[in-house]
Amino acid sequence: MSSTTKTSIFITGATGYISGSVLERLLAHPKAAEFEITSLVRSPEKAKVIKDKFGVNTIVGTHAEHDKLTQLAANADIVISVTDSDDMSAIKAIMQGMKSRFDKTGIKPTLIHTSGTGFLTDDARGMYATDKVYHDSRPEEIGSLPDTAFHRNVDLAIIDADNQGYLRALIVSPPLIFGMASGPLFEDGFSNRHSIQLPLLIKTSLARGQAGMVGEGKSIWNHVHVNDVADFYLVLLDRVLENPGEIPHGREGFYILEVGEHSWYDLGKGVAKAFSDLGLSKSDEPATFTAEEIDKYIGNTMIAHLALGSNARGRGEQARALGWQPKYTTADLFASIKPEVQALA
Repeated sequence: MSSTTKTSIFITGATGYISGSVLERLLAHPKAAEFEITSLVRSPEKAKVIKDKFGVNTIVGTHAEHDKLTQLAANADIVISVTDSDDMSAIKAIMQGMKSRFDKTGIKPTLIHTSGTGFLTDDARGMYATDKVYHDSRPEEIGSLPDTAFHRNVDLAIIDADNQGYLRALIVSPPLIFGMASGPLFEDGFSNRHSIQLPLLIKTSLARGQAGMVGEGKSIWNHVHVNDVADFYLVLLDRVLENPGEIPHGREGFYILEVGEHSWYDLGKGVAKAFSDLGLSKSDEPATFTAEEIDKYIGNTMIAHLALGSNARGRGEQARALGWQPKYTTADLFASIKPEVQALA
């Protein structure tokens, strides 16, 4: 990346919960004038607004259009993958484009890929808390995970590409993300404001009329606010722009983002209290979801057990070592529940 040319950045989405939050920060970056930002957008109407209002180059298409992904990646110094963590065919198309760029220029592009701490999950089903905690600064711990772990097949393919030397892989791994996204891209429902796990817990609880949990809610997960997540992408970007050779990457390039831990019982209790305060339920205690309720309201038992009943405990030491300074806390997680319930009820 020469100082006389713009840094080309391809971000794989613009209207998602994480992608919109990251894009807003890219546009507000002190060096934004030096960026050439391109995004793939499914809706032609939204693509036009993003281009006209925010000055982002938008290409209308989906992640199933692999030729587009390959071409867009081939044109980018930095690719920020912030959509489906498990879309192997899409990530292969992106990496094919990045390899083409490396073969042509001899300059290694950077892939910032969004995974998640789903690869740390077990099959606790809410029945116990594990003592096992994974540290992102210890690659042997992450490397000990089975190849069959959630997200792992895509992550391993990316690490292999890094090992081959044609790209620099940085894998961002957030746990449960909380907080409703905000900013110009999220006004009037233009972009998705909601995360996955907490809204899933709230919607399922609303559907059955009482706050719930999987099993006894004993399992433990980490959490992080969406703003802190999006801020970290800019920390990574700045380091890539300053001195990419010094950033841990590939096998050593996992970045767990976390600010604390919660049990699923405590989160269910927070939802129950919000329901009680808002007159949505008479009980201020969560009750175990039955198998029938999981099947009826979630529709996938494995996803329910994974997303709302497993353990996934990690420590984000590498992100902090790069200068990430999260602003939100566990108290903010519980304070975010009532507004989220009000938005979804």
